[in-house]
Amino acid sequence: MEINTILAMLGGLGVGSLLNTFFGHVTTQKAKQNDRRYEEKKAAHIGLLNALHDAAVKPSNENSKAYALWQTKCQIFGSSDVSKYAQEIVDTNDCPRELRDKAFNLLLDAIRKDLNNA
Repeated sequence: MEINTILAMLGGLGVGSLLNTFFGHVTTQKAKQNDRRYEEKKAAHIGLLNALHDAAVKPSNENSKAYALWQTKCQIFGSSDVSKYAQEIVDTNDCPRELRDKAFNLLLDAIRKDLNNA
């Protein structure tokens, strides 16, 4: 049976209202938690991409450190694939363009998957 049907039957006893309120609260809290997790992941991924852009446009020690900081944030909030491909970007820094482009595309795919799973 559907939960609403069960709750309606229990409603005659007064228990249905309490259960409905409880399940509504649990569902709302879970949705808030999922929204917060998504926003944290999104912020970490956008920060990583911005730091990568800054490091590519104006290579410097400061921009390299900023990228490393965003890599760490992605390790905390993102998936292991995002962390892996963010490191691959660093590892392919002095490699041919095609390897670097492949690493970048894999990073973007990992970010998309991570945000879809949030």
